[in-house]
Amino acid sequence: MLPPLLRIAFRNVLRNRRRSLITFSAVFLALGIMVSIRGFLNGLQATIRESVVLGQTGALQVHRTGFLKSVSASLDLSIPSDDAFLAKITAIPGVKEATARIMFGGMPNANDVSTAALFTAMDPRRELTVCPRRNEMIYRGKALKDSGPAAAILSPELAASLGIKLGQKATLLTGDRDGVMNALDFEFVGEYGQPGLPLPDKKLGFVPLAFAQELLRMEGRATEIAVALHRFEDAEKVKPVLQATLGPEYEVSTWHDVAAYIDDAIATQNFILNLIAGVFLFVALLGIANTMLMSVLERTREIGTMMSVGVRRRQILTLFLLEASLLGLAGGVLGSIAGGGFVLYYGHKGMILPIPGMLAPLHVFPLVSAGYILFILGLAAGGAALAALWPSVRASRMRPVEALSAV
Repeated sequence: MLPPLLRIAFRNVLRNRRRSLITFSAVFLALGIMVSIRGFLNGLQATIRESVVLGQTGALQVHRTGFLKSVSASLDLSIPSDDAFLAKITAIPGVKEATARIMFGGMPNANDVSTAALFTAMDPRRELTVCPRRNEMIYRGKALKDSGPAAAILSPELAASLGIKLGQKATLLTGDRDGVMNALDFEFVGEYGQPGLPLPDKKLGFVPLAFAQELLRMEGRATEIAVALHRFEDAEKVKPVLQATLGPEYEVSTWHDVAAYIDDAIATQNFILNLIAGVFLFVALLGIANTMLMSVLERTREIGTMMSVGVRRRQILTLFLLEASLLGLAGGVLGSIAGGGFVLYYGHKGMILPIPGMLAPLHVFPLVSAGYILFILGLAAGGAALAALWPSVRASRMRPVEALSAV
């Protein structure tokens, strides 16, 4: 059986149904929107993280100690890339696959035109196990795994600078790790990037690992090992184990370390979302404060009557706080259910977001944690009570005689 004050609070909330419905609707909409947006943003952020990890970085990366701070000496800080070294890495629990890469600068030449460009060399087959989405950015031509040993994928900007078309040959000139110049011919087999979407570094190229090792005279060596995990969320757990296995000569980095801009972007998104959610909740709680103040003004004589028959001031205060909390909690529960239903439905079905200028749309699967829903429910109920605090205090401080004489 409900306590007397709670039963009275229920009756008072239902007494003026139109006003209570308006206030309830404000809280309902605020929390429904908050849960929906939070779920959508969680799904979008998960998609962005997967695109970076599965399309570019891998969950973990292994470099020679000091490599990330001394990019200019990258070829001098090479590491083994033979099967024995890779097997040592893949033997770690949780590791799925490892692949070697070389990042280097070069001067491709075609049609008597030379330009500086940044190249990435990779094992065409192992790379797709570590980064299965790598080839999604190839929008014309072939992938390296479907091409010959002397193939290259270029960005449109680099291909335009050289004036070459798919199927034509060019020459790549660069210095090996000893500073001796070397050159090899390659065939332009594919274009990398999304049409209309600018790349961070416009002049990019990708070549097979064996091709780069011959060009740079780095047989059996690489500058980076990218590591795939069975669950890339376990990167922080696997990192110390892999570091201990390899020793201090190498440094192991998570995708958070090498793609810190993603965490920065997510933090900015969360800040903006929290700001918008705060505005929605503030407006809803302002409505509760207004409702409770109107209720106090309309029930002045009723409050005086209650005090004259022995109801204490703290009970009056508690009564109005209970009424506000009921409005906030009821609107919050139903709003969370509505928002949670949206997240649950599209979390199972998925949302397809076409992005202008991109070949493949984003597939977003919204999700929201039970902890977040419980948090905002508590925030709605507690915020409602806080919003009603001043009207409740005003009601509890009335003098019975003055309250009974009010018109």
